[in-house]
Amino acid sequence: MKFDVAVVGASPAGLSAAASSARTDARTVLIDRDLTSVPNANTIFEGMASAACLNVEPFSIHQVRGMRLISPSGHSLEIDAGGHFLDRKGFYAHYLNSAADYGAEIIESEVRSVSRSADGMELFLSTGDVIDARIVIDAAGVDSQLASSLGIKTMRHPDDVAWAIEVDVRHPGIGEEDRFEYWVGSIAPGWKATFSPAGEDMATLGVFVRRHGRDVQRFLETFLKKFISRRAGSHPGLERMRILGTRRGGDPIAVLPGRIVDDGIMVTGGAAAQSGLAYSMRAGEICGDVAGRAALERDPSRERLSEYSRRWWRELGFEYILGRASLERLRSMSDDEIDRLFISLSGRNLLVPGGLWRKSANAAFQLTKAMPSMLPRFLLNLLRF
Repeated sequence: MKFDVAVVGASPAGLSAAASSARTDARTVLIDRDLTSVPNANTIFEGMASAACLNVEPFSIHQVRGMRLISPSGHSLEIDAGGHFLDRKGFYAHYLNSAADYGAEIIESEVRSVSRSADGMELFLSTGDVIDARIVIDAAGVDSQLASSLGIKTMRHPDDVAWAIEVDVRHPGIGEEDRFEYWVGSIAPGWKATFSPAGEDMATLGVFVRRHGRDVQRFLETFLKKFISRRAGSHPGLERMRILGTRRGGDPIAVLPGRIVDDGIMVTGGAAAQSGLAYSMRAGEICGDVAGRAALERDPSRERLSEYSRRWWRELGFEYILGRASLERLRSMSDDEIDRLFISLSGRNLLVPGGLWRKSANAAFQLTKAMPSMLPRFLLNLLRF
């Protein structure tokens, strides 16, 4: 079977890449080993969705007013930023159908291997079929070995992938809260922990663990005990909450993309350390657009495909660099430093309207005012990239 562009992985980035490629009229195929699997994304904030031109309101099952950051001793910072807990199945089905509507062919099969050929790339499927494509897009997530099998190092700092486990829980009233929570310091075993209210009696709890291997079950169990203890007053009987489902995976939020293009191959989404639902889908959209046009021009060279890398870094790269620098600084702080920072920032406006540079400048200004000693180490982390 011959195609102009083959997208491997029906991740959010893969769905976006397939639709974007098909829109250019390039003959596009999307391949995934399990089309019934649903991505892990749950809460998405409106600012991120808007920046990525993503309309998520039709899939919202619960709205939040913003985020609450919680320090080791229980101090909290509240940031007003509207967001939505998504109907994951509906969201995924919509974008899978959208890729098909634009003309992408959908194949459910595992890609066993990839190799270069005289005409481009060959994908060998578990069904025994062989896909010939001028360009292959690897969108198969953080565990993908597709690009690395061709000698491409797609991530910088790969040891900093956060291995996550999330559980969907049910308890009377737990989902009625109106803020997403982000726990940091020693109360978030392994690195960070989150609470996502999903409306009525439903919520999602999760831990994201760095540099402790992939088996993070013990970190989740510790966090659940701390969460139950903290919420005992507002939710009686929380120790009896029901766990309805569990999801595991990797989150490259503290990782940066490495090499994401080569002759005939491009990498997007989690496989390229492009974390976050909205931003990974925007990356996939850029990737698919460049791939489709390059395939129609019969130019799958690394030089031609590098348009994708340049556009991504220009549009989103600085935000990822700033994010990693901030997360690295936070990871190196003691509980006492985090508590003092939260106390100092209490009542300050951390979120202002405007573009990324204005938001970043305001955040840096507020942090410097609150805790001047943070600035040198933050700048050092920033300059390492």
